[in-house]
Amino acid sequence: LRSFLTFPFSSDEVYQQGLADLLAHGALAGKTDVERVEIILRTQLFYFNRVAGQNLTVEDVRSHQNTVDSQNLTGTVDLSPLSSKYGDGETRLLTFAELTMLIEQGKTDNIPNNKVIPEMLNDAPPSTSIALVRKKPWEVDSQF
Repeated sequence: LRSFLTFPFSSDEVYQQGLADLLAHGALAGKTDVERVEIILRTQLFYFNRVAGQNLTVEDVRSHQNTVDSQNLTGTVDLSPLSSKYGDGETRLLTFAELTMLIEQGKTDNIPNNKVIPEMLNDAPPSTSIALVRKKPWEVDSQF
């Protein structure tokens, strides 16, 4: 149980990608804070049980919270928007769910390597062609 309480969910990339997929599909939309904490706790338990090969339940965690005045699990939940930058300045690849969520929220400026294309046409005059005119089949010089 202690390994669950100290598990680094906020820095685990696989867990964060799964959580981003759930958030993009609206798993927490319209939920109360208590329901959100419950959903996040269940996702953490599911992931932890898969990774660590444990079989913890929500009741195990709740009974431990009731008996020991331990840290609040809601403090370990990271519901902040996903950053498109790593700490060392490298841009990371966004998942499709993260990309979709940013586009739907209108936060396209948070998408890495996203270029703004102007709405107007190019005002420069067209260039003149410098390619030779292609000869027609009967105009081609015979090479025999």
